[in-house]
Amino acid sequence: GVTFGTLDFSEADQIFTLKDSFSVTPSDPTSEEVKIDQRDQTIDTTVTTGEYTMSGQIPSVATEVLDYFMTNASTVASVTGQEGNNYNGKSYYIEPKEVTCSVLIESASKKTAIVFAKVKFTVAGVTIENASTPAYVAFTGDVLANAKEGQGDFAVLASA
Repeated sequence: GVTFGTLDFSEADQIFTLKDSFSVTPSDPTSEEVKIDQRDQTIDTTVTTGEYTMSGQIPSVATEVLDYFMTNASTVASVTGQEGNNYNGKSYYIEPKEVTCSVLIESASKKTAIVFAKVKFTVAGVTIENASTPAYVAFTGDVLANAKEGQGDFAVLASA
């Protein structure tokens, strides 16, 4: 679990997303009525928490990004292109790995921030839409409960 007062993101990996692609979205909780047989009366309700997700598009297919979110298969020493260009890099498996971490989201002004204690990320792989949009890695993160009792699942912060 995470204690919010001890988190230090000064050396953390930093991710930038394509303009307007990043979102954090809670879904509505659902409720179910508990009824009794007599007069079909509702005596209580049970509430199920909705899912909390974040998503975005990282405008990069750099091996550092792919290594973080996908499983590397091997090093590719040389691939020759149609006009004789040589390429090298890494190969990856299509199935993404799950990455769990704490997430700090800072406002552009750096005056406010939100920290999520535990987020499990997966990526859909490399997306190439068209010539005017850079290739990107789309991610989805599921916000999970903080295992540290009494700390809450996320924190809303203002600069000190």
